[in-house]
Amino acid sequence: MSTVAIADTEAEAQRFPWAEQLSPQLLKSPWWIGHIPFAYELIGRLRPAVIVELGTYSGSSFAAFCQAVTACGLPSRCYGIDLWQGDVHMGKFEDDLYHEISAYMAQTYPGVAQLVREDFNRAVAQFADGSIDLLHIDGTHTYEAVSNDFHTWLPKMSERGVILFHDVNVTVENAGSAALKFGVRKLFDEVKGRYPHLEFAHCWGLGVLVVGPAAPPAVHELVSLSGSPAFIQYFAAKGAEVSKRFADMGVALPVHSPYSADTPLWRRAVNKLRRIADQVLAT
Repeated sequence: MSTVAIADTEAEAQRFPWAEQLSPQLLKSPWWIGHIPFAYELIGRLRPAVIVELGTYSGSSFAAFCQAVTACGLPSRCYGIDLWQGDVHMGKFEDDLYHEISAYMAQTYPGVAQLVREDFNRAVAQFADGSIDLLHIDGTHTYEAVSNDFHTWLPKMSERGVILFHDVNVTVENAGSAALKFGVRKLFDEVKGRYPHLEFAHCWGLGVLVVGPAAPPAVHELVSLSGSPAFIQYFAAKGAEVSKRFADMGVALPVHSPYSADTPLWRRAVNKLRRIADQVLAT
């Protein structure tokens, strides 16, 4: 790495104290973990009172949210909503998955984390309009499902609200034919022009919409900084460190029905994360 690149990295690190200070305590699957450092920084700046995640699966992203609000000393409530039954992308889940993450959250984040085993369209009635500061949409990824989730939950967003969309960078090139069932990119492109926004390409992509008109200046600063290559590189590199750590753990992931021996998409994901991490960390 050149002297200039080192200086740029150090300058970026000083801007993002939460991304620098925190390290993931739970890594259970490869799909989202490269965005955990950004999640830390976003929560440190947004200081949300209510966080809702649609699609919690094995809990890596949800645990990161809970860890961040705890580290920030916030009196926040985090709600992880999922049926833990699977979908067209992930196949059928066994109940063991829900019971494992439920036990972890109850032990590690009591009073902060609440799992809601419910359909998204029914769970929305449990939240008042204008009550959610941070919404993470990561359930079924067809265009119809993501569009429904966005439009159904948008009225629940507060004046400070931010919405995250995972998998805005799933393509046939990086995910194979499974990407043909993904519509997150299409939906994000349709709505992003209405709001301040930013996005990352690494770890299958993350789209960020600042939908609240009174979002904190510190959050808008992230949008402004996102035009800088150094900003994108910083969070890609931080995410690569997390992804490499997971890959090195050699976690034996459950193989759900769409990911049979004929289509080992989860293994492709781990291998891809390792390659990207090695490339990013070598620059």
